[in-house]
Amino acid sequence: MSTDETPDFALSLATEYGAAAVTEVTPAAPPDERDAVRRYADELAADITELLVPAGPPRWQRLYLTCSATVAAVTGDAVFVTETGDSVAVAVPATATELIQLLRTVTVALADRAWWLVELRRDRGGSTVTEFGYGDLPFPPSLLQPAAAYRADLERFPRERLPVWLAAYLAVEDGRTRLSELLTRAHLDSETPAIPVEFLEPRLMWARWAIVAAAAVAAESDWGPRVIGSAAAFESTDGSGSTLHLLPRGRAVLSGGVWDAPELDAAYNDGAPMPEYYGGLPDWVDAPVLNHRAVAGLLSFCYWWDGTGWYRGQSPGPAGIGAAIPGMWTPETVTGIVCAVLGDAASRSAVADLVAAAESGAVSRDTVRAAFGGADRTAAAAGFTQLALAGLTR
Repeated sequence: MSTDETPDFALSLATEYGAAAVTEVTPAAPPDERDAVRRYADELAADITELLVPAGPPRWQRLYLTCSATVAAVTGDAVFVTETGDSVAVAVPATATELIQLLRTVTVALADRAWWLVELRRDRGGSTVTEFGYGDLPFPPSLLQPAAAYRADLERFPRERLPVWLAAYLAVEDGRTRLSELLTRAHLDSETPAIPVEFLEPRLMWARWAIVAAAAVAAESDWGPRVIGSAAAFESTDGSGSTLHLLPRGRAVLSGGVWDAPELDAAYNDGAPMPEYYGGLPDWVDAPVLNHRAVAGLLSFCYWWDGTGWYRGQSPGPAGIGAAIPGMWTPETVTGIVCAVLGDAASRSAVADLVAAAESGAVSRDTVRAAFGGADRTAAAAGFTQLALAGLTR
């Protein structure tokens, strides 16, 4: 590594303390040294990937290294992609994790806060590209470290406010949002009345949800809605999402969370009371039919349909949950979303016909072929299967 342009504070850290002990020191870079910090960080990133290159398979084309970092530990995965598209996972050596800790510490000066996630990409014979994740969006569960690691990290690198997902993660570990206790109180002791909600009838919601799910599958998207038996699920790329459960006796439950819900932010960061999302909850609504965010302390709305109408406790109204559900407000909304997902090859009139057929439970293969004509044949068939699973085919 060249140190010709390394700022004094970074050079001091690297030489005096070494990478393994660098987390014990707080760097401070004046604004006029930030460009030098960036250059030094680029050299560190290149050195990190260079340590992995000897473990790469013959004819590898690209290296992906993703690491989660706190003062307690660095965990991560390294994958080489070959010219034939095969992926080969390799271990991340201890020398690389030590340099990642050094990289993390010296780059605090770039954003006045420490990152928790780093992604390094290197093409064979090319430079290393680095992306830092500061927790603005939720991390995948596989990259989460124990709550104690984040608490130790926040002592070392304090933040005035925590991302909602991390605040919820720590609250769950503390037992402050235990779902079983919240539901027991709602079923037995809640004084919050249930509030009627003007919203789509569940069967219409189900049909439109399934159409967007079919389009997402036909477009081979890893994100978006899916139909899973008697439940429909939706996961957005920003961390919001929801589930719709159809239950016996014509009942239904819609629940989920908006990733940056202001009510959760206020509760976790400002000490405001947590809304009574389960206020007025009937006893037939329990944990198995709630979105997984309920367990993670990230649920921000819960609606239930008793056979005649929708109700909620202190959840926001439908206008406040739009980021967590598929766009299904009107047939035109659904048609526009499906056309956007499928691209220029989609026929708007054919997609509109599919929406109408799904709402009446009369979807045919020909209707799907016409609407998804621009998609791969196998993918279009998988989209049809979503509609069949939802019970919308003839």
